[in-house]
Order: sequence, then structure tokens, then C-alpha cells
Amino acid sequence: MTRVGLIFLGLIMLVFLAGCQQDKPPSDVLSKKDYAEYLVNIYVAEAKLASVVVTPDSAMKLFQPFELSLQHKFGASDSTIQKTYQWYLAHPRQFEEVYTAVIDTLNLLEQKANAQKQ
Repeated sequence: MTRVGLIFLGLIMLVFLAGCQQDKPPSDVLSKKDYAEYLVNIYVAEAKLASVVVTPDSAMKLFQPFELSLQHKFGASDSTIQKTYQWYLAHPRQFEEVYTAVIDTLNLLEQKANAQKQ
């Protein structure tokens, strides 16, 4: 194989390895389980706020303390939440697993709420 061929093969291998990035999030990113739980809490809070008739400014004032307490519960700063979102966005398979868990949990919560109404 020629030198150019080896270089080309080496570049292809580098691209392939870069595409096979680690499946485990770095330490400053929430795990799948924690991120799914965080998102479920956010969606439930947003749904509760949507059911209350308030202006968007008032809703934000009500939501911000909740969001801060949720970040504290998970030991995550706003930048950690942003890094987590960016990491999962760059890893679609893991992001899909997170959202599958979120959807399953929200469906279960909805079923429980409907059962309690009846």
C-alpha cells in the first residue's frame, strides 16, 4: 500500500473512531436515569403551570424557584443541565433512551391520575 493510501486509511479510521464516541456520559453530565427524572419533573411542573391561569411573566416567576430546587436536588448547576443536553443531543441513541424513559414515566403518571379520578 502506498504512503498516501496509508494516510487515507488512517484518516478513515480516525473518523470512524470519532464516530464511535464513548457511550457513557462524562462525569459533569447527568446519567440517563437522572436526566430522565429531571425532565419528567420539568414536564410535570410545566403541565401544572399550564393548568393555572397566569400571565407568562407570573408563570416564569413561579417556575424559576422550582427549577432551582430541582437543580439542587440533582446536584446540577444550570451549566451542567446545558452540558447534559448538549451531550445527549450529540449522542442520539442515548437521547432516545432518555426520552423513552420520560415518555413511559409520563404515561404511567397519566394512567395513575386518570385512575384516581374514577
